[in-house]
Amino acid sequence: MTGGRFEDLWSLCRRRAEEHPDRVVLDFDGRLFTWAELTAAAEACAGGLAAAGVGPGDVVCHMSPNHEEVPVTMLALLRLGAVECPVNAGLKGPQLAHVLGHSGARVLIVDGSLADRAAEQLPAVSGLETVVRRGPGPSPPGVAVLDYDELRRRGGPVPPFAPPRPGDPMNIVYTSGTTGPAKGAVLPQAFPVEQARIKIEQWGLTADDVMFSALPLYHVNARFSTLGTALVVDGRAALLSRFSARAFWGEAKRSGATEVGVVGAMSSMLLNQPPAPGDRDHRVRMMHGAAGIPMDRRAEFEDRFGLRLVTGFAMTETGHFSTTGPSDPMRYRASGRPVPQFEVAVVDADGHEVPAGEVGELVVRPRVSGVMMTGYHRQPEATLAAFRNLWFHTGDLAAIADDGYIRWVDRLKDAIRRRGEMISSTEVERAVSGFAGVADCAAVGVPSELGEEDVKIAVVLEPGCVIDPAELARFCREILPDFSVPRYLEILDELPRGPTHKVLKHLLRHATGPTVVDLL
Repeated sequence: MTGGRFEDLWSLCRRRAEEHPDRVVLDFDGRLFTWAELTAAAEACAGGLAAAGVGPGDVVCHMSPNHEEVPVTMLALLRLGAVECPVNAGLKGPQLAHVLGHSGARVLIVDGSLADRAAEQLPAVSGLETVVRRGPGPSPPGVAVLDYDELRRRGGPVPPFAPPRPGDPMNIVYTSGTTGPAKGAVLPQAFPVEQARIKIEQWGLTADDVMFSALPLYHVNARFSTLGTALVVDGRAALLSRFSARAFWGEAKRSGATEVGVVGAMSSMLLNQPPAPGDRDHRVRMMHGAAGIPMDRRAEFEDRFGLRLVTGFAMTETGHFSTTGPSDPMRYRASGRPVPQFEVAVVDADGHEVPAGEVGELVVRPRVSGVMMTGYHRQPEATLAAFRNLWFHTGDLAAIADDGYIRWVDRLKDAIRRRGEMISSTEVERAVSGFAGVADCAAVGVPSELGEEDVKIAVVLEPGCVIDPAELARFCREILPDFSVPRYLEILDELPRGPTHKVLKHLLRHATGPTVVDLL
C-alpha cells in the first residue's frame, strides 16, 4: 500500500472523530455534520441493521436518491463489515430485478419514494428476505419489512469491529449494462483510500478544501471522488440532493466549495445559463468533468466562472487512472497523463501495443494494490475477458502522444464502421453542433443494407428553430469526409439520457421511424 500500513475507511473516520470531534466534515443541502455526529449516526444505524440480521460479509442493496442518510448508511455498513451494493435510483422493471437478484443480497434498504418499484420486482428475486424502508411507502409482500428510522432509534449492540484487509470487498457497483445485463464491479476496501490519494496528490487538495457535488451517491463519482476524498483528506464534502444549473453557483458559494465535480452535459448546462453577476462570486478554484463543454468554449468557461478545468479518465472499474492538474497547460486539451498508481497503454485488436499517436483500445493495470476493482461479481468469465493479456480493457479508443497525454477518440462500441473506415462519433457530433439551430446531438451507427453501418445523427433543436435536412447534409459534406457524412437524421425533443446525463445511444440505433429522415 502507498503511504505505509493500510487504514480502512471506517478506522480512519473513527480516528478523525477522536482527533477533532467538532470539525465539520459533511454538508448535505446545508445541514452540517461534525465528525462526531457522522460517526455516532453511523454507529446507531449499524446497531439497528445488526439487529435486523446484517453481519460481516453480507451483501446489502441500498436504493435511494441523494439523501443525508446515504453517507450514514454507507459508513454503518462499513462498520458492520457488510458489502454495500448501491442501486441506481433510476432502475425499474427487469433491470432492477437483475441487480437485486444477481447481487445475492438478503437485505434491501430502500427509500420510501422508490419502494413501489422494488415491490413490483421482488416476486422475481430469490434470496431477498428483509426490506428496510426509509420513510413512508408501500410494504412489499413476502418479505419482512422494517422501518429504517425506528431501527436507528432503537439501536442495539454493535459487534466488535474487525478491521478488513485491503482486498476485501467493500462495494458492488453495477455498470450501466447498455450492451447486456449490468455487471457488478467489486470494489475493495482500499479503493476509496487509494483513489482519494490520487486526487490529493495530483490536484493539491488539503484539509482546507470543500469538495462539492450534486451527482448521485449511488455512482462512484460523488461517492468516492467527492465524499471519499473529503473523508481521507480531512476536508469537507458538500453534497446536494439534486442538480440545478440555475442554483448551482449559489449553492457552491453557500457551502464554501473549492473543488466541484460534474459529468457530461451538466457543464454545458452551466455554460448555457444566462451570464449573471454572481458567476465568479465563489471560492471554487477547479472543476473536473469538462468533457461536456465543446473544446473551443472551455477557455470561455474558465474565464466566465473564474476557475480551472481539469480532465482525465475514470471508470467505475478503475476510478481515476489519468488526469491533469489545475496548473497544467494541457489541463482541458487532453485526457491527462497516467497517474503513478497505474500503467496505461494503447493496443490493437490482437493486444499488441501500438506506436505513439496511433489509435487503439486503452488498457490499464494497477501498480498499487486495491486501486481498482478486483473483478465482476459472480461473473468469472466476464472478469477474465476484461483482464485478458494481463491488462484491463477499458472499451475506449484513444491514442497516447509522444508527450504522454492521452487523447480520447470514442467508445469502442460507439465508433462507427462504414465502408472500411472507422468513424469517431464525437467528430461527427462536433461538426453537426456547428450547424445553426442545433442545441444538442448524438451520432450512432445503424445497420446498413450494404453491410457494416451507416451514420445517423440525432438532433435536438434550439427553441423555435426549424432546419432543412438537405441544408444540414450539405453543411456536413463541406466539413466532414464523405464516409463520415450522416445518412440518417432524427429530430427529437431531447436525447435519451441516464441518471448521470450520459446519452443512452443504444436507444438511438434505429434507421426507420416517423421521426427519421433518409438524407440520401
